[in-house]
Amino acid sequence: MGKKILITGATRGIGWALARKAAAAGLEVVLQGRNAQILAEKKQLLDKKGTEVQISCFDVQNRSAAKKQLAKIGDIDYIINNAGIIADNWWNKMTAEQWDEVLATNLTGAFNVTSLLTPKLNKNGQIIFLTSQAGILGNAGQANYSAAKAGLIGLTYTLAEELRRDSIRVNAVSPGAVTEMTLPVLNKLRAKYKELPPEWHLGSADAVAAFIIDEVLPTCKTGTVFAVNGSKKGYWSRPQYNQL
Repeated sequence: MGKKILITGATRGIGWALARKAAAAGLEVVLQGRNAQILAEKKQLLDKKGTEVQISCFDVQNRSAAKKQLAKIGDIDYIINNAGIIADNWWNKMTAEQWDEVLATNLTGAFNVTSLLTPKLNKNGQIIFLTSQAGILGNAGQANYSAAKAGLIGLTYTLAEELRRDSIRVNAVSPGAVTEMTLPVLNKLRAKYKELPPEWHLGSADAVAAFIIDEVLPTCKTGTVFAVNGSKKGYWSRPQYNQL
């Protein structure tokens, strides 16, 4: 039996690209999503390629549902916390519902899944959080999203230290990719600026997936925030203290 990987938000965008790439790499894939019908369709597509596929249908916000579904999974080697949403608004217009929904999915959802599966991780396993440049540098109109993604970076650094003794690596990836989630933002920027600002020249979901499966999964590094945007690959340095 090959190594097993669970991918949250696996039915579209980067998540689905990751699922296809993981299957092509010979990994046993667990697809997580909220829509049972779409999960079944995606499973069928991977089944045709001879991949070992399991589906896990629940909303990452729902801790009790996550607990029930993830109890069906045995030991595992890799967890990729990819599930995420956006609800952009200017700070003076952001509603409590927009704040709560984004934090509940992007940050607390990652906690719900990871806390339940960490005891099942095999030695030399790895946890990966999908973060964002917005969580590192901030981004106007995305206070909720930026806060959630910054939280994942703090979680990456902390868990890397805590789980090192168990031979578990913990890393984050900040991707730049055109997906169903980023496309509306790109269209708004095009309408405003006519031409996209340089920082919004994004790569593809397939390029992100290839980087994660081919380069991040095998890495010996832990506590690192990797970055990928098309052919541009790197990592973010940690903040540095400066004396006033």
